[in-house]
Amino acid sequence: MKKPTMLLILLILLLSTPVMARSIGYGFGYYGEEISDGHERLSSGMEISLAYRPWLLEYGNPSLVGKVALGTDQDKEWVIPYLQVGLHVDLVRTTNHPFNFIAHNVVAYTPALGVFYQFDPTREISTFTVEASLLKLSQKDFWYEVLSPFIAFNMDKGVVDSWGINLVRYTYFIK
Repeated sequence: MKKPTMLLILLILLLSTPVMARSIGYGFGYYGEEISDGHERLSSGMEISLAYRPWLLEYGNPSLVGKVALGTDQDKEWVIPYLQVGLHVDLVRTTNHPFNFIAHNVVAYTPALGVFYQFDPTREISTFTVEASLLKLSQKDFWYEVLSPFIAFNMDKGVVDSWGINLVRYTYFIK
């Protein structure tokens, strides 16, 4: 009985080591969003995210990201305007950029694009969302993103469902 249990524990540890060795992080940001079917459909607030970054590549570095937005609408009612899960890809990673004056340490400029499946729980609508993080700075243990626009497409109707901007997002990697 003890031998199979020990082997099972060892197998679980060996299989989980590659996952544990990667970077997992959490983030906070502030967003503003407008639903295309009317100006009364505005919301703004805080976005909370989880990120999994398996590598630190110079070109095309992928990350899996999940987000939930919490905010208020025009009537000052608390809403969850969207839940997102998708892929965030750093296009290039360079330390040769004009933004080094922002930090004491050398930071990398890593502009990124993101593609996400988005669900709006209040309207029960699923959309395809594209995000551009053109002002993104990163190091091994953090990302700073500023003024990242996003646009959500309703694939059933073939129209733009909503658009918005993440004013600032900070993601800290635990490991």
